[in-house]
Amino acid sequence: MRYYDFTRRAFGALTLVGMLTLGSQIACAENGVTENEILVGALGPLTGATAFVGGPARDGLTLAFDAINARGGVNGRKLKLIFEQALTPAESVAAAKKLVESDRVAVLVLASGSTGAAAVASYVRQTGVPTYNIAGATPIIREPFARNIFHGAVTEAAHSSGVLIGRIDNYVKAPRRVGVLVGTYAFPQAELKGVQDNLRGHAEEIAVEQFDQGARDFTSQLLSFTRKRINSVVILGDFSEAGYAIKQAPEKGLVGITWILAGTAATDGIIPILGSENSKNIWSYSTTPTFPMQPHPTSKKFLELWSARYGRPPQGRPNLYDMIGYGSAYVLAEAIEKAGRDLTRERLISAWETLVEAKPSLMGGVDVIYPESYTEADHQGNKVRGQATIRDGMWQVVD
Repeated sequence: MRYYDFTRRAFGALTLVGMLTLGSQIACAENGVTENEILVGALGPLTGATAFVGGPARDGLTLAFDAINARGGVNGRKLKLIFEQALTPAESVAAAKKLVESDRVAVLVLASGSTGAAAVASYVRQTGVPTYNIAGATPIIREPFARNIFHGAVTEAAHSSGVLIGRIDNYVKAPRRVGVLVGTYAFPQAELKGVQDNLRGHAEEIAVEQFDQGARDFTSQLLSFTRKRINSVVILGDFSEAGYAIKQAPEKGLVGITWILAGTAATDGIIPILGSENSKNIWSYSTTPTFPMQPHPTSKKFLELWSARYGRPPQGRPNLYDMIGYGSAYVLAEAIEKAGRDLTRERLISAWETLVEAKPSLMGGVDVIYPESYTEADHQGNKVRGQATIRDGMWQVVD
């Protein structure tokens, strides 16, 4: 009987240990955390009109993860990126569900711009997966506040809109007759209301004209501005849309204009579209402290790292989303490191909320983004916008 009692107790103890071990392994698998690896999922467009956001962000994330892993990873674990193509709202939701439910990633990175961020907002709130929105300005991903969602380099649309109007105050003389040329898709529409609200009291006349995503012909909109004697134009759209609109303006009688562009248009991909004769009096803001091709030590170092990994850069690359992806990867790594070896969703979120002045150089990287700080009540890491203009054939931060 004693032998039986001992055997039964031993078996029970071993069973309990086994169940605890199995439970721990299952929890790790569900959270995308193993003994040696942390799965990070990301989604964004690799094709289509906004591929200039997703592809570069993916490459920036990869560049940083490679460097972090080469230094031993974070708390003894390597970071593994799974990136899903997502252009449309439906593709974004499907990609998020795959990454969270099938791949079981520990963290979800939204490198999708406002369209994808708006599409997955409800889903990531419901799942509670730690989510890092690095490229979406839409208020839909920010409101209502969710403790598991953090926002990086790109600020909310209302803040960006105020910065654009500040450029008009600085560079357009009264009377200010302002045209707003705005895309019908998510990000431009997110900024439109803020621009209109901020323009009141700053402009004597406001005229709004809209265009569809990917537009190349702006004849009707530009002729409307010409008839109304508009002397400055705010363009809410991407670099190609802005480039073609500015290039066509003189042909439609719209000359002597001060152009104010959304941050999505402030990439060097616009330069060959404009040509040197159309590159004057163009202003924007920067989500990074320097542009990739700007003659600056930070840009030079980043370009060296990028070229060593990807080879000779094509026209327009690396762009600001390469930098944002790279810098954001280091902010994420710092939050993971601060959460400790026993990594859970709750520990990661709590650690993230205590980050102060997080930046790549703290983990051996290059500071290509503005430092990010978070609190329990404020999950917008960056609030800085640099003043930007085209100078010497490239975008440059000038403040």
